[in-house]
Amino acid sequence: MANGEHLPATLDEVSLPQVLPPILLPAFTRADLLKQVLDGLAEQSLRPPMIIAVVDGPRNEREQALVEETVQLLEDFSAIIPVELVRRSQNLGCDKNIVTAFNETFQTHDSLVYLEDDIVPNPCFYDRMCRLLAAYKNQKQVFSISAYSSIAGNAKDQIKADFFTSHRVFSWGYATWADRWHDIAMSTDKLYSNPFGAFYKIPPTIETQATIINQFWMEKQQTTDWVITMTLEALHQNRIHIIPKVSFVYNIGFGHPESKTYRGKEPAWVNAGYDPEACPNTLPPSLELLDCLQAPLTGSQLIQRLGRQNGLWLSPSAALYLLQQYPGWSSWGSCLQLFTTRLPVLLKRWRSGQSI
Repeated sequence: MANGEHLPATLDEVSLPQVLPPILLPAFTRADLLKQVLDGLAEQSLRPPMIIAVVDGPRNEREQALVEETVQLLEDFSAIIPVELVRRSQNLGCDKNIVTAFNETFQTHDSLVYLEDDIVPNPCFYDRMCRLLAAYKNQKQVFSISAYSSIAGNAKDQIKADFFTSHRVFSWGYATWADRWHDIAMSTDKLYSNPFGAFYKIPPTIETQATIINQFWMEKQQTTDWVITMTLEALHQNRIHIIPKVSFVYNIGFGHPESKTYRGKEPAWVNAGYDPEACPNTLPPSLELLDCLQAPLTGSQLIQRLGRQNGLWLSPSAALYLLQQYPGWSSWGSCLQLFTTRLPVLLKRWRSGQSI
């Protein structure tokens, strides 16, 4: 227990916050998806007091028409739930728009519930998120809360409550507090940073291995993902997240022509954990991660996981670090094999002047 306070056993015994947090909802050019999200919000068992809708600016005339459609939809919906509409005068891009919106919202609110324009909440979503914010408000080790279930490895059978603690979080239905956000000093300038210095220095577990690979591509391609950056900043401070065993949000964004990241067919895992009638209640008895979630990977396990990622290579500095970090013939052999087999990729990038 982080501060000696009693941890509640269920959400039903937790009172709602005296001041309910706003829904922060970024939007852009997908009014058809947004309509389904708003319909979900209209059906909440606990009605949100307000939505802060942050609409990014268009980059061309085609997007201008789509943005106006989004704005009209939000203005019409304000008759059901009040909508504070924030329109960007120029296009910030997805990550900068969202991080800026968090910082703006936390100037006047102590907490918020975040919902993207392709994440449809089930009816208990807002009630559960508000009670979770109240339950863990004084537990400073808890950085955030998610409504989306992501369980690494075979840990599901060991999770006894409806929620568990994790070092990995999805933003698909998310909530956090202003003080936690300010603790990591999250800003648009931080989007290209990694508090561990490099992807291969991130502590490897069955939960963080996916984050390590995501960070590899971000570093090599010079792209951003605010959720990965936030996850690493929280991990660096040994913060945790409260995650449900079953999702109570549904992702509808895959395959949409306006999607930034998920343009292909929806993978089977995305909504596999969703239950439209879920109203999770029981909470973990402590803030400790399950042993299987916090146990470090061996050098061989980490390198084998990296090797399964098509196109991933090791730079000389990455290979040297892993050789020093994981002594032993098995780890050394795996590391050298990965380095040599992917060497052609590294050399091709080096000759073309790309980052290695």
